[in-house]
Amino acid sequence: MKNNKKIALFGGSFDPVHTDHFNMAKACHDKLGFEEVWIIPTFLNPFKSSTKTSNEERLNLLNLIFKNENYIKIDQFEMNNQRVTTTYETVSHFKKMYPYYDFSFVIGSDNLNRLEEWNNFDELISLVNFIVFERSNDYKKEVAQKYNLPIYHFENNYLSSTKIRELEDLKLLTPSVNDYINYHLLYLDIRMKPFMDKERYQHCLNVGEMAAKLAELNNIDPQKAKVAGTLHDITKRWSEEKQIAYLTKYEKALLGEPKPVWHSYTGAFHLKYDWLINDEEIINAVYNHTVGCEEMTTLDMIVFCADKISVERDYEDVQYFREECFKDLKTGFIKLLINQYDVAIKTHGIEAIGDKLLKTYNFYVKGDN
Repeated sequence: MKNNKKIALFGGSFDPVHTDHFNMAKACHDKLGFEEVWIIPTFLNPFKSSTKTSNEERLNLLNLIFKNENYIKIDQFEMNNQRVTTTYETVSHFKKMYPYYDFSFVIGSDNLNRLEEWNNFDELISLVNFIVFERSNDYKKEVAQKYNLPIYHFENNYLSSTKIRELEDLKLLTPSVNDYINYHLLYLDIRMKPFMDKERYQHCLNVGEMAAKLAELNNIDPQKAKVAGTLHDITKRWSEEKQIAYLTKYEKALLGEPKPVWHSYTGAFHLKYDWLINDEEIINAVYNHTVGCEEMTTLDMIVFCADKISVERDYEDVQYFREECFKDLKTGFIKLLINQYDVAIKTHGIEAIGDKLLKTYNFYVKGDN
């Protein structure tokens, strides 16, 4: 008995999947009458040289955003091929596997610009119906007219994966997707690496690893510590002008602190308001990583210490401080704090070390609490 179930095939890199992908899939089901939408993440898009994240991460994000949508099926046919798979091959595969299903293929209107360049296009256009959603008004309308392709509308936020990787339009991204991206430190090669020198980038990675090790010993989520540690110097190489702009906008009083510690505060603001990291423990750990504060949390101490004992550090007595931190975190933290205070006094004088370092020192060393 024939089963003419209507299936929308929706392929793409989904790197990352975003709200507009979700809304297009939902429109297929809710408005166009497709019983199922099969999401087919590519192993590698024929028009791209690489993906930015692993297959596993992209699948996790797809499962996360579509977890409550029963009409969605995520199919790994192209990923399992471990090579570039053309749309023609994919559609042919599914039509052969399910000869009685009524398949259509979903694309955004931006794909019309190169649609005729797709492999085996002449056969493909006869093989399957195309469902075209208008992503913007800038596309080759003559291609749609030539092949009688109707243009459909959906709840469009005008998002792009490229912009999301570059920290744009995150407020329109599904929060759980953004949280996953941040928690797993995806897209650092785009969001962090270009904005610092090679040595600083490696230091950040090292601090993240050191923070995770200290966290395991102190009953703190190692991944959370890794995130805070890795991102602690995110604004270290920002210009003074940009640092001033952020401090002026978010906490002007911090301009009175020494310039070398500004990045800990601008970093926290950047992560909170631009990356939309909503975990206050991570934000505070970045905020406090240079000179600390009164009543440091365990995570605060972990990132403070990891920054000063990361594997590439080679100053005098660093190995001693590492051993102290691993023996007892608070003891190691206080010893590092004393060392930092002494060096700051010797180098800059007590008038120039800033109120925050002085308050932290007095609280933990002198017992002013």
